[in-house]
Amino acid sequence: MPLFGKQDVQTVATRAPLMTGFDSEPWELKGVEILQLSFEVVEGPAEYLVPPALHPSIPPYAALSVARIPASPVGPFMLAQVRLVVRAGIRPRAYLLGAYTDSEKAATELRARWGFSINTGTVTLQSRHDRVIGQVERDGQTILSMELENPELISGADVTILDGLHLVRKVENGKEVPLIVQVDPEYVFHSANRGRPRLLALQSDAWGAENRLRCTYPMHAVFCRCDTDLPKLRFAMDPVTPVTQGGSRRLAA
Repeated sequence: MPLFGKQDVQTVATRAPLMTGFDSEPWELKGVEILQLSFEVVEGPAEYLVPPALHPSIPPYAALSVARIPASPVGPFMLAQVRLVVRAGIRPRAYLLGAYTDSEKAATELRARWGFSINTGTVTLQSRHDRVIGQVERDGQTILSMELENPELISGADVTILDGLHLVRKVENGKEVPLIVQVDPEYVFHSANRGRPRLLALQSDAWGAENRLRCTYPMHAVFCRCDTDLPKLRFAMDPVTPVTQGGSRRLAA
């Protein structure tokens, strides 16, 4: 039997972004740098971070990322995300638990246009000859610190960055309802490296995960430079009804 998430969607949705529409124009983002590390997580607690419409991965694992966006319609900004890998039907996706940026303007637009559950903090990404370091600080505390050690050049074809799923609120028929929107960027890779992942600090409660995200076995780490986008939203789904039972819908083109 497939596993289903056990998240209390109604409670979590009270702090999800409120979206007024799904017709935002895309952003093209050039010269983006992305550090992504993946770690297996403790299965039992993590099931309560996944909505009932989605399937936790087997084994369960999280994707942690820090990105530098050098230019956008609101200027340069940093973006850090903590996501839990799931399946919507048979398709692998990454469910957003929480995100941080260093730009208030970017935070406002990311919430309103793409449903990011995002706060502001100090986000840094450093690329050295022997490692790449990503960190997030909030109120003087380090809430994420991770490294890719001993980078080795690989093909961009070997890099996988999963499409995102974001829990949002939307007013429909005069009332707020929870929905999941899919954010599915495209990537053109210019360079890519892999290396050994090291997680030095992760305060899961700072990422909307309470104490239920507990990283264990390191899986992989990649650092890439690419052109990407924040696309027009194409799909939304009910957070309780599985895709295979009609819980997904296509948004207007």
